[in-house]
Amino acid sequence: MAQPVRIGFGNGLLERKYENVSRSTPTFLVDLAPWIWLFWIGRSDLTAEQAAASLDLAVESQIVLRPTVLGLGGKIVDVLGGDADQRTVTITEWTPSTSVSLTWNITTQTETAASVAAREAYASEYGETAIGEDVPDAPEPEYEDTVKSGMLASSVLSDAGTLQLPELWSEGDGGTTSTSLIWIGKAQYDELVATRSTKLSLGLFDESLMQVEEVTSKLTSYLDRIKNLWPGETIETETPAETDADDLLTVEAKSDWGEYMLLVDGTRTTVQTIEASNAFATYTILANQDNPLILELRLTPLSQGNLEVLSPSGFIEGFGGYEVSEINSKGL
Repeated sequence: MAQPVRIGFGNGLLERKYENVSRSTPTFLVDLAPWIWLFWIGRSDLTAEQAAASLDLAVESQIVLRPTVLGLGGKIVDVLGGDADQRTVTITEWTPSTSVSLTWNITTQTETAASVAAREAYASEYGETAIGEDVPDAPEPEYEDTVKSGMLASSVLSDAGTLQLPELWSEGDGGTTSTSLIWIGKAQYDELVATRSTKLSLGLFDESLMQVEEVTSKLTSYLDRIKNLWPGETIETETPAETDADDLLTVEAKSDWGEYMLLVDGTRTTVQTIEASNAFATYTILANQDNPLILELRLTPLSQGNLEVLSPSGFIEGFGGYEVSEINSKGL
């Protein structure tokens, strides 16, 4: 079986795998596929505020997460050597503003051992043939699904200032964590709405980072240099604001509500959000007191505590994050 072609752009809303699309398919047909798909999908009639307020979760609800780098997913993550496969989160227990239990899985396409051996044998036998000699077609790569999965729970959604990034979720039974996972605590949400400020920890390095101003200035210069890496792509990065080393965890929200588009039960939906940030990350939070889900999170290298992640090998770690592309409130 040939590897599925992944087609997508933007925040991942239009990214889909087309199992029967050959890589020899004309480029213009591949380019048109997302637009054709978009044309057939309905759009919600709700306002962004109404859509956010009505976005409730229940047992069997599913949330689809995609990894990003610099706020971009899909091909950019692939190019930089990251894992661009989506993570599906299924709610197994849900008490709004109190607790959640979930399972998650990631299905990755990996080349079979037999396929690798066949290609290596072909390369060994025909890799150095002379021009003009008859050479059989190279064997097509064949792939199989590899599944990673786990389960996790949190009972501190009422008041939790520490998150747990999906990339840090361990396989198997992760037990009950003292973090709020991919939600912010209700107390933190209420404080953010009322004062535009609260404290959030990524549970990484941010509690003990020193010399923030010096590192921030270096990062600003670095961001200026990388904005031209992908001509034609809109790379939205926020320059980290100078931060008082005595109050590193404070997150400041913008004065206006934001908006975010995703699929909700198969319908294109724009929801109202809170846009907040500090020196370590930017957060797009669903404007729903009972379900303050972090729809998008973008890290900066400061979250790792040093600028070594600005090297090519650490690029994804330093500028990584995730986005929610789809929520199925009734499950699949």
